[in-house]
Amino acid sequence: MKRQRRFTPVIAGGAMLAIGACHAQSSVTLFGLIDTGVAHYRVHGKGSQTALASDGLASSRLGFRGQEDLGGGLSAGFWLEGSLAVDNPTSFDLARRSTVSLAGPWGELRLGRDYTPTYLIQSDFSGPWVTNGVGESIVYRGRAVLYGSANAGQSSHVRVSNSVGYFLPRDLGGFSGQFQYGLPEAVDGGDAERYLGGRLGYRQGAFRVGAAYSRTMGGAKAPTTRPRDIRSASLGVAYDFGVASVEALYAQDRVQMPLGPKRFEGATVGVTVPVGPGEIRASYGQVAFRYPGDRSRVSKIALGYVHHLSKRTALYATVAHVRNRRGAALTVGGDVAGLADHAASGQNFGIRHAF
Repeated sequence: MKRQRRFTPVIAGGAMLAIGACHAQSSVTLFGLIDTGVAHYRVHGKGSQTALASDGLASSRLGFRGQEDLGGGLSAGFWLEGSLAVDNPTSFDLARRSTVSLAGPWGELRLGRDYTPTYLIQSDFSGPWVTNGVGESIVYRGRAVLYGSANAGQSSHVRVSNSVGYFLPRDLGGFSGQFQYGLPEAVDGGDAERYLGGRLGYRQGAFRVGAAYSRTMGGAKAPTTRPRDIRSASLGVAYDFGVASVEALYAQDRVQMPLGPKRFEGATVGVTVPVGPGEIRASYGQVAFRYPGDRSRVSKIALGYVHHLSKRTALYATVAHVRNRRGAALTVGGDVAGLADHAASGQNFGIRHAF
């Protein structure tokens, strides 16, 4: 605890000195989010676990971002952001996002480690929880299972390292877009870790829609445990009715493994209903895996409530249930391994504070 108390003023003081040293038309911001709570996970017919868990509503993080006005409509910026594990803070890196950018009336050019276009569509339309807590999107969980620990060399389907990205200008009559290329950096000049992706979106009042497509290459010499080629597509639509907002997502992936192809399809629907100082959240989703000799299917339902104490602080509670069929063994999280054709459930409650 003493180390943390000394470390915090050093960071804050360093940030203040950096801000004071910047040009009048520049800015540097220290930001973050802390989310932690208690979670209970259960795999029916096997066992359960109760744990202090981070990221039940949103991902804990610490970051620095800055921008400099270069004049003539141009600006330069940077973004360095890393993950925090409040329950066990043994390490910190900048793997969430590490980018430098140049922006102008023509759009934005961004280099470094950044979110993929396919994931951003998934995040925008897959419902209230996306990647967090027991209510996380079944599409997100299904894709993680499909790709395994090595996404054709990239660390996951969420982010891409060594990337060059271009973002369309924001004043295009409701249209938005992103195009991203991840350099392979293979010493033999091969395609291993090469990434290509793009997304397009449109927003008009309460309505919005978006689509994304990407391809990740593992190379012809990929080992048997690593995909040679991943092609992902996502389509999302949402509408805010005032009394409730609804989001829907459809996703389809095709993975070429050295020993044969794999296919994945998933869909989710999420609803958020404002209630006084809080909101009721609900989601339902299904995914299907199509491997050689495997036709497993999974469905998931989640329900939760978020109570906003202020603009930065909220309390939350979530319950979720997963149904596994045809050999599937997905869970809602925790360390209890899934059991084929057995249901899994979980609950979590906690507090989220942003700064």
